[in-house]
Amino acid sequence: MKVVPLISYAVRAVLLVTLGIAIANILAETGIFSRLSSLTAPFCRLSGLSEASVLSIIAMAVNATAGKSMLAGYYQNGDVREEEVIPALIMGAFPVVLGESLFRVHLPVALVLLGPVVGGIYTGLNLFSSGIQGLFALLYSRRFLADGQPQVAAPAAPETPVALNRQVVISGCRKAVPTLRRVVPVTLAALIVFALLSETGIIDLIAAAFDPLLRLVGLPGESAAALVAHSAHFSAGYAIVASLIETGALTLETALITLILGSMAVITMIYIKYSVPLYLSLFGSLGVRVSLVTYVASMAAKVATLLLVMVAA
Repeated sequence: MKVVPLISYAVRAVLLVTLGIAIANILAETGIFSRLSSLTAPFCRLSGLSEASVLSIIAMAVNATAGKSMLAGYYQNGDVREEEVIPALIMGAFPVVLGESLFRVHLPVALVLLGPVVGGIYTGLNLFSSGIQGLFALLYSRRFLADGQPQVAAPAAPETPVALNRQVVISGCRKAVPTLRRVVPVTLAALIVFALLSETGIIDLIAAAFDPLLRLVGLPGESAAALVAHSAHFSAGYAIVASLIETGALTLETALITLILGSMAVITMIYIKYSVPLYLSLFGSLGVRVSLVTYVASMAAKVATLLLVMVAA
């Protein structure tokens, strides 16, 4: 990662992390959780998650980093149990895809570059993939978290009316400071370390690891160019896939398979560059397990989607 992009992403990441943790603490000070319990309680009972976890999942639809930072803030404050963290993050994959990635960026670009058929189907497959993750995480949490374990609710003050004023904001921001002092320095350090690792060629090694998979699924050699372009930016991958479809090098099936494999490569690189440093900074030592499990869940869902396309063709 070059210096300017690294600085740009680091500033954006720190701002979003700060925003997420600050919002979590400000909301806790407003007493709004007592009013939201009627909305979140059914899902809490269904999933076994606390109100704080459910609200963090909802926040991920608005912004993934801010929502994850909210979850981390509640975890650090003891309002979210450790065993809730990973299921909540995996369930959050669906609102992230739906709210942040799909309608804001990926859907419009996919429809324009890939056309309504390929773009529409591929967009649906992305939703299907994230939905698989959310469903299995929900079933897991319902089985292992809902039975016999006490719920840890988000901070609430039933006797206090909901209020959002200058004093509430100041109080919430003050309570966010200790968490931010721990999180922000680690975030910056982790980003620098992983940026240096990516410059040493690790990304190239990961890209090369996908070559046997490319041959295994029987894709034409032209797909390699699309995968490389996809690794640089999804829109570049879309453009090359579209051109390959137009020339007849790719059919609908092979185009979808190429796009799914490209998304797997992108997810891998995102984890190396961004997600792992973020999770380590937010959750400390738990971040190692969080990174591993959420990455495996993402890859497993993509493999299931890939198999679905190959069987349905």
